[in-house]
Amino acid sequence: MTKILTIDSEEAAIERIVKILESNDYQAQSATTWIEAIDAIAHGQPDLVLLNLEMPIIRGEILIEFIREEGFEVPVIVVSFPVEEAEAKALLEQGVYGMVERPFEDKTLIEKIEHVLDIAELEKEVASDTPADAEETEAEEEAPSDTTDAQEPSSDDASESTSDDEDESATFLKQPRDLRSASRTKMSKRKKIIMFTVIGVYVLFGVFVATMYFTDEVPEFVDQILRNW
Repeated sequence: MTKILTIDSEEAAIERIVKILESNDYQAQSATTWIEAIDAIAHGQPDLVLLNLEMPIIRGEILIEFIREEGFEVPVIVVSFPVEEAEAKALLEQGVYGMVERPFEDKTLIEKIEHVLDIAELEKEVASDTPADAEETEAEEEAPSDTTDAQEPSSDDASESTSDDEDESATFLKQPRDLRSASRTKMSKRKKIIMFTVIGVYVLFGVFVATMYFTDEVPEFVDQILRNW
């Protein structure tokens, strides 16, 4: 049974999506935090991820990059409120397979899921055929090249002909995988720094609240800031 992981901080949204998935014979998994999401992807091995961008602490975009950096190739569909065109383009460059805007109808979500699963399956088939094609090409290049004017066209002409006859659908299917590979190549440490910075801010805030609670005193540096304000 196809496993689909829903990542959303809203329990009501998860309950609705889980109900839709189960009524269409999918095995539903869910995560409400980025930690649960990474664990579910690593150990639950879902076939597809439905992700809400509006996640606490770490937004969905950073979570997607983290997933790709860790080497997980699971297809991702963003299920969120409408985003700007530039943001949508950036998501596609990260390897997102599609978007479903909220509010949505059950039928719309299921159709998008079926479409993406079909693309992912065809991608696997293309990827599995690629090594064999590469070996054949290498063998042809290493073959003896004793030719005369009366023989078949040169290898250059043959390769051009083969290139012209290449299956366009296969090329299209390879594109998402290429985009994901390119996005992982471009990834710097900036996003990780942002992620850990955000976590650090939350930790410091927790320390501040704990200090206020247990000592009933405002830390000196906070008191100084308030006085200057």
